[in-house]
Amino acid sequence: SVKPGKWKWLQETSILAIPIKEENLECLIPEEARITLSKLARDLEEGCTVDNVIPISGGYSFKLICKGKTTGNANATLTHTSTTMSIRAEGSANIGFIPAGFSMKADATYQGDCTAAEIEKSTARYKKENNIP
Repeated sequence: SVKPGKWKWLQETSILAIPIKEENLECLIPEEARITLSKLARDLEEGCTVDNVIPISGGYSFKLICKGKTTGNANATLTHTSTTMSIRAEGSANIGFIPAGFSMKADATYQGDCTAAEIEKSTARYKKENNIP
C-alpha cells in the first residue's frame, strides 16, 4: 500500500550481465495504490507467481517463480514506505534453453499529485484492464 499520485520508476534488469534500464513516470490512482505481491508478479510478466512470502522490516522477502515467456526463479525482497518502494531480485532465468544469471532492482519514488487529465487517463486504462464498464 502506497500513496496514490505521480510515481517515478527506475528499473534495471540484468540477464547474462547485460543491463536493461527502464524509467517511467506513472499516475497511480487509489485503486492501484494497494497491490498484492501476486498481482505485482503477474504485472512483471504473465506466468509469474510468488511463494515463501515472509514479512521483513518494511516489507517482504519472497521467491519469484516465472513459468511464462521467461522461465526462472529468483529470491526477492520488496520494501516500502508510503512514498518509496524498492524491489530487489536475484536468481536465474532461461533464455531459450540457456540458463542465465538474472538480477533486477527497481526503485519508485512519489513525485506529487497527478493532474486531472492524468487521473482520467489512468482511470480509463484501469477500467479497461479490469473489464469495468
